[in-house]
Amino acid sequence: MIELENISMKFTRNSIRINNLNIPENKITLIRGLSGSGKSTLLYKLALISKETQYKYFYHEQNLMTLSSHKKAYLRRYCIGYVFQDFCLLENMTIYECFQYYCHLINKKENKNELSELLEKVHLHNSLDQKIETLSGGEKQRLAIACVLLKNPEIIILDEPTSALDEINEREIFELLQEILKQQCTIILASHSYIANEYADTIYELNGEGICVVKQAKDEVYPGKQLSSKKDYSFLWFYIKHNFKSEKLMNCLMIMILSIGCLGVAAIEHTIWQSLNDIDARIDKLADYQLMIEFTDNDKTSGINNQDSIIKDITNQEGIKEIYPYYDLSVIVDEEEIPVYPLYAQNRLEGKLYKTLQEERHLYPSYHVVYKNIDQINKDTVYSHFIVNGKVQVKQDIPISGVMSIGKINAYNKSLDYMLMNYEDILQLVKKANGKPKESTYILFCDNINTLNSLMIYIANKYPDINILSTFQDVNLLINMKYETISMLQMEKVITVLLMVMMFIYLDYWMMKRREKELTILMANGVMRFEMGIILGIDQLIKMLTSFLIALLVIVILQFRGLSIPIFNLFSQIGIVLGVSFICSIVLSVIMIRKLNPEKIFRN
Repeated sequence: MIELENISMKFTRNSIRINNLNIPENKITLIRGLSGSGKSTLLYKLALISKETQYKYFYHEQNLMTLSSHKKAYLRRYCIGYVFQDFCLLENMTIYECFQYYCHLINKKENKNELSELLEKVHLHNSLDQKIETLSGGEKQRLAIACVLLKNPEIIILDEPTSALDEINEREIFELLQEILKQQCTIILASHSYIANEYADTIYELNGEGICVVKQAKDEVYPGKQLSSKKDYSFLWFYIKHNFKSEKLMNCLMIMILSIGCLGVAAIEHTIWQSLNDIDARIDKLADYQLMIEFTDNDKTSGINNQDSIIKDITNQEGIKEIYPYYDLSVIVDEEEIPVYPLYAQNRLEGKLYKTLQEERHLYPSYHVVYKNIDQINKDTVYSHFIVNGKVQVKQDIPISGVMSIGKINAYNKSLDYMLMNYEDILQLVKKANGKPKESTYILFCDNINTLNSLMIYIANKYPDINILSTFQDVNLLINMKYETISMLQMEKVITVLLMVMMFIYLDYWMMKRREKELTILMANGVMRFEMGIILGIDQLIKMLTSFLIALLVIVILQFRGLSIPIFNLFSQIGIVLGVSFICSIVLSVIMIRKLNPEKIFRN
């Protein structure tokens, strides 16, 4: 016997409380009443579909309301068959696919002969390939009953099973229900049809005050069917394949959006990579990556060739291109001593000259030194009186190769009075004077701005007694110029990712709302929430992988056409897009599944 206790049903204008309701086994029980009297609500409770749990439900002397949601879903799947008033079939399926759906649901092998017999039994003679959405109301009703019979459940619940049938077909359905009783099952139906009274063994009537017994049959106790508890996930795979096939347009749209998002990230990543190269090229034109270091304690180093010296340690740092000793040199101009600084092979003069006199690099006075005689200076002009180490005078003609730009100060002492001399010429003068370099001062060249910055930090932290002169280029300005550009492009990438993810989530939400009733039907048929989560998760994962493969194919084609971008970095960025989309989709799916309210959805 089925026994319900302490049932409370609330409606807009009133509420009904049923203290006790007994349903005899292996009988047809009719629940009748006016529209809106609570028949469907009561059936939802009998079918374990209702979210309400504040009542007692005894079946074979066990209170089903104390069971876990997992076990309740198991009962809905194998022991209870429900025929809804509006059929609640998955209308994008064919009749045969619907048959396959129920077979996979209950782990039953497909048997076309059995299907034909069932369809014959309910007088449904349509093609198996006909879409359910094209069936008439009566045909859908018969198919819904056939699907329930396929489950061979212990309890069959029908909500207005003959509402779409004429009297002849209605009697055929009731006669079929009587025949089904021979299979040892309990049938509960809600109907306001007068014909139902003729076939019911027990009749209850719902009214505004509660429920009353109109007709009562004796209970016959039958043992429950032995069901296998073996898990079979073939249903999930079948359902995922079917849904992907039936929702081609929407799935293609979502895959396209994800693919565009991935390619958008790839395009921005390529732009960032290209911009970095362009910025590095611009910085190369502006900077020589030059550094001068000066020891305040000469005892800490004994020369550049000493393996144990600090200089050796600095020289061994990554990115050091060259290191030079520094020589103290000056030139006499109009009885005034003008400092001469080295011009190394790594120093570029593009954009720094007021006048170029010859291609060979020798001597370059500042404009401020020669401005009085600027018109008389030519390629034959030479300077001859030099002083090495502040005391040794050397006479040698060094021709002028050009004049520095107006207002161009030197990086060594920020003065306008100076000359730059080719380092090879300086070495010749020093050799002639038997001079030596300053032991405490060295010039270093690095291979890029990042290495230069890292080296400055390294020296400052490890050797605080060393003075660092980095005014040959504005390191902070160059680094900021580089990383401000990167930040701007990274922001564009983040915005692109967010837009794509938001668009995908919106479509995902819209698609889930479309599938809300479909998911509720799955729940009513005993599919557990975590199984629905698996269905939605795998569905999204397939879309993600497809989008990734499409993006990968396009990127590979572009690589062959000359696109230059680090593949690993690119795929990590695409992985972020797909990962964020997948996580958001899973969170959305979990929220949607948890909020499913079968009673509310079926009523609407």
